[in-house]
Amino acid sequence: MNKKICFLPAVLLFLFFVLTGCGKKPEPQPEQTAAQPVNVQGEAGSGVPEEGSKVRLEDDYYGFVNRYILEETKIPEDSNSWSYFYKLDKEAYEVLHEVLQEAVENRQKSAPGSLEQKIADMYLTAMDMEGRRNAGLGALQPYIDEIRNASGIKEYLESVGKLYSDLGHGSIITAQWLEDMSDSSRYALYVDGADLGPGKETLEDETQAALLSQYQAYIGKIMESAGLDQEEAAQAASGILGLQKELAASALPLSDQSNPDVIYNPYSAEEIKSLFPNEDIDGFFEAAGLTGVPFYVVTQEGQMKKISRYLTEDHLPLLKNYSIFCLINDFGPYLTPEIRDSYLDWYNVQKGIKEKKTDEKMASEMTQDILGFEFGRLYVEKCFTEGDKLAIEDMVHQILGAYKKQIMGLDWMGEETKAAAVKKLDSMTLKIGYPDKWPDDYAQASVLPAESGGSFIDNTISLLKAKNRVDRDKVRKPVDKSEWGMTPQTVNAYYNPTGNEIVFPAALLQAPFYDSEADFAANLGGIGMVIAHEVSHAFDSSGSLYDENGNYHVWWTDEDRAKFKKLADQVVAYYNGQEGYEGRRVNGAQTLNENIADLGSMNCITSIVGDDVDDLKLLFVQYATIWASKYTPESMIQRLNTDVHSPARVRVNAVLSATDAFYKAYPEIKEGDAMYTAQEKRVKIW
Repeated sequence: MNKKICFLPAVLLFLFFVLTGCGKKPEPQPEQTAAQPVNVQGEAGSGVPEEGSKVRLEDDYYGFVNRYILEETKIPEDSNSWSYFYKLDKEAYEVLHEVLQEAVENRQKSAPGSLEQKIADMYLTAMDMEGRRNAGLGALQPYIDEIRNASGIKEYLESVGKLYSDLGHGSIITAQWLEDMSDSSRYALYVDGADLGPGKETLEDETQAALLSQYQAYIGKIMESAGLDQEEAAQAASGILGLQKELAASALPLSDQSNPDVIYNPYSAEEIKSLFPNEDIDGFFEAAGLTGVPFYVVTQEGQMKKISRYLTEDHLPLLKNYSIFCLINDFGPYLTPEIRDSYLDWYNVQKGIKEKKTDEKMASEMTQDILGFEFGRLYVEKCFTEGDKLAIEDMVHQILGAYKKQIMGLDWMGEETKAAAVKKLDSMTLKIGYPDKWPDDYAQASVLPAESGGSFIDNTISLLKAKNRVDRDKVRKPVDKSEWGMTPQTVNAYYNPTGNEIVFPAALLQAPFYDSEADFAANLGGIGMVIAHEVSHAFDSSGSLYDENGNYHVWWTDEDRAKFKKLADQVVAYYNGQEGYEGRRVNGAQTLNENIADLGSMNCITSIVGDDVDDLKLLFVQYATIWASKYTPESMIQRLNTDVHSPARVRVNAVLSATDAFYKAYPEIKEGDAMYTAQEKRVKIW
C-alpha cells in the first residue's frame, strides 16, 4: 500500500521480517507438539534428542536443540514458514479477530464514526466480494486516468506528484518524511529512487530467471485489469520489467542502505534540479506538496541520475504504464477478487506458499493491519500486565550495566571514545509494551457500510487520506519522541538510532521469549538476547554513527573508527563463509549490522551469567529455541537475497561458535567439530 523507504534507519529490527505487500499477515497455527523445556544433558522428559541421535550438538547446536519441534512441525499450506514469532503472531491475530467479530455482531448498536463502526464496516466491505467486483478500481481510478491522460513528461510528473500528495504513494520517485539524521528533533524530506518490485537483489539474481518470468506474467495480468488488451498488456509488462532491471543496476545494495555516510545527501531546492537536467522537476514537487522545505535529502544519487535519463518524451508511454502498475500492485489486496487473486498468486509463488488464505482470514488480517494502533489498544487491555513490564525494565537495566562494563573493558578502544559510548548508553530511551499516548489518525475518516455505497477500496483510501493529512501536519512540527514505530501486537522489537531508543512491543513479551516462572538464565537467552541485540544496534556499523541524542555525528576518534572498521571487516568475512541454504552463502556485508548485534548481545548476556555452566547451558538452549523455524525453499532464497538478517540456523550456530563462553559450557566441542571455531578466529567487536 503506502510505500515506505525501508532502508532508512528509522528502525533496526530484531527478527526476520515476515511482511507482505498488504501489511502484517498472521497465518494459521500448524499441527505441532507443544515445545517442552529443554535440558541439553538429555534427562527424561527434556524434549532433547536421545543418545545416538543423528544431530550432535558438536556439529549443529541449532538442530540439536530444536530437533523434535522441527521434525514434528509442518509449515501451514497458506504460509511460507513456521516459527515461534509466527505462533505468537497467530495468537495475537486470534485475540483481535474475536474483538472484530464482536464489533460485527454489535454493529447496529455502534455510533456512526465510532471505532467499533469502522472496524465492522471495514471488515464487512472486505468480505463483500460482489461489492468489491462492482467497485472495480474505485477511488484509484481518477489517479490512473490522470496518469494515463498525461500529454507529456511535465503532466506525468504532476500526476504522480498528486498521487503522493493525496496518498503518500510513489513509483518513479518515492519520498518520505523521517527524522532528520543530522538533527533528530525535526523532520526532513528524504527523496529516494524508484519502486523496484521484487527488489534489486532478486532482479539481478541470474538463478531467478524463472521467477522473474512469472513476475512479468503477473505484471501483464495487472495491466489487463487497468484496461489494456492482452497484447498491449504483454508489451507493457516486458517494458516495465526491463525498466526495473535498468533502474536496479544504479540502486544501492542493501549493505549501503542504512549507512548515513552514503545516504545522507542534503540538496537545496535549486541543487536538486541539477539531478534532473532533462526535465523541470518543480512540477512534481509542487503537485506533491513538497515545496518550501529547507532542503531535500537525496538517498540514492546514482539512481536519481538514471531516473532522470528516463524522464523524456520517448519514454512517456513506458513511464505511464509503470506508474499505473505500481499503484494497482500496491493496492492489489484491497481491490477486486480477480486482482487480489492475481496479487496473491504472485506473492505465493515468491514465497513457495501452496494455498490461498480464506476470504475471512484475509479480510480480518487487513482490517487489523489498517487500524493497527486502534486494535493495539484493545490487545493491551486483554493481554498485557504491568508486572511483566516492570520485570523487563529490570532486565534492561542489568543488560545496560553489563554492556557498559564490556565497553570499558575493550582493549582496542580509547578512553575518549569509550566515554562517548557510555554517554550514549546512559541516554538510551526504553519503551516497553505500548505507547504512553495512543495515536488517533483516523478520527476524521469516514468508513461507509456497503448499504450506503461503501466499498473496501474506497474505505481504505478514506483511511489512508486521513492518515496522510495527519502525517503532513505532523512533519511541520518538532518530532514527538514518544511515538512508536510498531503496534503493541507486533511480535518484533527495534532500535531507532534517531531516537536512541529500544522498543519492545507487548506481543513479544511472552514465552518462549519471556516467562515469569522461568529461570533467570533462560529468560536471558530469550528476551534478554532480544534486549541486548537492540542495545547492540546502537553500536553496529551504521547505528554507531549516531550520538546520544540520535543525531548523525561521528563521536569516535579516527584511530578507534579505523579499528572498528577492521573488526567489522572480519565479521563480514566470517559470515561470508556461512552456508545460508543449500550451497548459497550468507552475504556478510548485507547482514553486517544484524550480525554485529547478534555477536555483541551474546557476549553481553553471557557476561551476566558468568562462569556458571548450568546457567550458561540454560541460556544457550533458550537462545537456540527462540530461533526454531521452518521456511519454504523459495522463501529461503528470497530471504538470502533481500533480508538483512542471517538465517536462523546461522544466527544460532555462527554466533555460538564465536562465543568463548560456549566452550566453557560445552568443553566436549573440539577441533574438527562443525561447531568449533579456533579462538583466534572467533570474531568479536563488543
